[in-house]
Amino acid sequence: MTDVGCTARFPVGGMLLVGAAHVDRIARSSVSFRPGASNPGVLRESIGGASLNAAVALRSFGARVRLVSARGGDAGAAAVIDELARHGIEDEAIVWLDRETASYTAILDDTGELVAGVADMAIYDMVTPRALSRRHLREGLASASALLVDANLSAPTLKALCERTQGLRAAIAVSPEKVVRLREVAPHLDLVFLSLAEARALTGCHGPLGEIRAALSTLGVRRGVVTDGPRAVMVIDGTAAFHQRPASITNVRDVTGAGDTLAAVTFLAYAGGHPLASAVRLGLAASALRITEGLGPETASRAARIAKALPPALPFIEDPVA
Repeated sequence: MTDVGCTARFPVGGMLLVGAAHVDRIARSSVSFRPGASNPGVLRESIGGASLNAAVALRSFGARVRLVSARGGDAGAAAVIDELARHGIEDEAIVWLDRETASYTAILDDTGELVAGVADMAIYDMVTPRALSRRHLREGLASASALLVDANLSAPTLKALCERTQGLRAAIAVSPEKVVRLREVAPHLDLVFLSLAEARALTGCHGPLGEIRAALSTLGVRRGVVTDGPRAVMVIDGTAAFHQRPASITNVRDVTGAGDTLAAVTFLAYAGGHPLASAVRLGLAASALRITEGLGPETASRAARIAKALPPALPFIEDPVA
């Protein structure tokens, strides 16, 4: 198996991302979480969103990144602009000055695992096929060699994006509620990234992994990466499938953005011409860094070393041992 190093090839012209970039509010309990009760903890605010998280991960590997999102004319918008500039992400946002920028509020338990989340993201519904018809956006889509979208966008918008691009396409499922928006475009995607819960919601299948894999194939999913928390991911690569165990982690800081980082780095390596198996290993390594120490200038080289040390892929089985 060819391992992807920190000098992984990038797709010509960089990556175009279309989706969420907004304010994240993360509340983490400092004690064992008790539902229905007041829990002491810490609240912090940062900038996130599936596509922005993915863009930050791509920049940590040195890739050129263009991001199309939606925002309002409020303080949240100013914070998003500053974050994009800080990471060197090219900003191609659609702006409605009389609207509020989207936000996501997450509640984590004392281990960093998600307990609940609330998404205030109505502005993303305004990213319609018509809104994407502006000249600079049309030209950007037509020239994109690699497009990564997230399911915060509406189904018609996702369809329009697939129709207006000729390069490789991938999607991040975001949530069990929103993943259904990918049904119509699934056959037009080269890669789909989703959790096990999202795979079940997309397919309507709640059986073992073998049945879920078959159901995804019926929908037209050609390649996909299905995560299940800290357990082995299921990778579908055409008619083949296998499991890849992630890195062993004991010092989780915050799981927010883990799946977005996995998707971004895996797609970057895959679009650069690397085998999906190797690309997934690099994505898992980058995701581990995201949730433990964060991403930075040394991410690419450190992820390459972690990826090389991961256990070998496992043959596909119905219920792999974690």
